[in-house]
Amino acid sequence: MPEETLNDLNRRLDAALLDDGRFYADTTVYGGRVALRPAIVNWRTTEADIDLLMDVVRKLIPTLTG
Repeated sequence: MPEETLNDLNRRLDAALLDDGRFYADTTVYGGRVALRPAIVNWRTTEADIDLLMDVVRKLIPTLTG
């Protein structure tokens, strides 16, 4: 996928995560690429929390790509 298309998808995914409400994430630009930057700073964050984040992302992406 072209880089600008991927950047746009990551921005829309970030907005969808915020709308979903289960996770807070933001985006960052590194090397000209937009990437998700979830806030994982609580010492009680577990592997299960990260797995759930990935599950939510996997469910949201198809809604953004049509």
